[in-house]
Amino acid sequence: MRCLISRSIVLCAGVVAAAACGDDGGLIDGFTEPEWETIETLSPLPDPPPDPTNRYADDPAAAALGQALFFDPRSTGPITFEATPEEGALGAVGEEAKAACTACHDVTRGFIDTRSNPPATSLGTGGWLGRNTLTLVNSVYYKWSGWQGFIDTYWGHSLLGIESAVAANGDRLRAAHVIYDHYREAYNEVFDPDLDPALDPSHPEASRFPPVGKPKAADAPDGPWEMMTPEDQAHVTQILVNAGKAMNAYLRRLVRRNAPFDRYVAGDTSAISTSAKRGLKLFIGKAACVECHQGPMFTDDKFHNLGVPQEGLHVPAMDRGRTDGIARITGALKEWSTAGPHSDSTEPSPVEGLTATDADLGAFRTQGLRNVADTAPYMHTGQFETLREVVEFYNEGGKTEGFVGTKDELMKPLNLTESEIDDLVAFLESLTGEPLPAELIEDTSAP
Repeated sequence: MRCLISRSIVLCAGVVAAAACGDDGGLIDGFTEPEWETIETLSPLPDPPPDPTNRYADDPAAAALGQALFFDPRSTGPITFEATPEEGALGAVGEEAKAACTACHDVTRGFIDTRSNPPATSLGTGGWLGRNTLTLVNSVYYKWSGWQGFIDTYWGHSLLGIESAVAANGDRLRAAHVIYDHYREAYNEVFDPDLDPALDPSHPEASRFPPVGKPKAADAPDGPWEMMTPEDQAHVTQILVNAGKAMNAYLRRLVRRNAPFDRYVAGDTSAISTSAKRGLKLFIGKAACVECHQGPMFTDDKFHNLGVPQEGLHVPAMDRGRTDGIARITGALKEWSTAGPHSDSTEPSPVEGLTATDADLGAFRTQGLRNVADTAPYMHTGQFETLREVVEFYNEGGKTEGFVGTKDELMKPLNLTESEIDDLVAFLESLTGEPLPAELIEDTSAP
């Protein structure tokens, strides 16, 4: 008799009636050995990969500072877009300090944006951001950040939101003063050099650091930033970068694992329902989901055009997806990437030599499926409110119009029955991990 041993746990010892070994073809709880080998590639979720771009990535003191900054709205500027409470307005036009990271990444709702009713793309200080907010839970495992992969450092993504006129409408001088006024001791404990004492508004040289300001746009007149010395500009920019790296250290801790599916793979055959097991067989077989949703994060970390039409509330008429992401990361945002001067990595950057292809047009990153039941609405447009709608979309093979580019050849009708769709949904619901520790969703910002 031949049994498959999974992580030192024998699964074929008659724990369930459907499980059998050797004599009846080597089935493991109804799966063939090749199927089970595929299933084992999906679990468990390993420790987060190292981040050579951020030397503070695993520094507990940096993570503590990053958590406080994540909850602190004081680096954000005035609201310039009028919206209603139902749309998720952050406040009235002109109000400041209303857009902490938690505004679009609600820690009580899976770190996504659920403010608007009905669900819509995310709303910032300056208008609609045009895409569904991605969860930050388990984001440490991705190579590229955002739906379009516009940056490849998560500390870069963190600081970009601060200075975006649409997202938070803040600036690096404002952020530097907030850190000096409220987090000076914590910052100086982690980073070198210490904050310049002239950031204190009562300092004799306080005029070196105006209250607000950032580098001007190419066609704009000079502002407070351009009046500063290059040395002071570099100091403030480094403060912003370090703030991003501290928040990255915090985000690296937002990992949910040990889902019912993981317990099932580890040997607990009762951890998921019979329907979920049927869904798992479809996932790795007839539905071919595993072609793109592979590995422990259930993603190939690549970009695909799924034929998702630009429908839903407050989505642009056209979205070029990865094509625009590549233009941004190799252009205006390169400074904050692995190829920029602020990366701590000495390894070759994937940004160097990166160019868009025809396949990138209208393509978006394959989203990991862990905790997917907690992150509705779905797709980059946020047009689907339930997992069943998503599976039905894939079952149809995507749409034929309403998007740019060419739909991926993998998007074909699946011919699933209604009950098979139910089973796939049941499996997806089994991917919800244990809750994050309470201390990681606590507002630790300074008063």
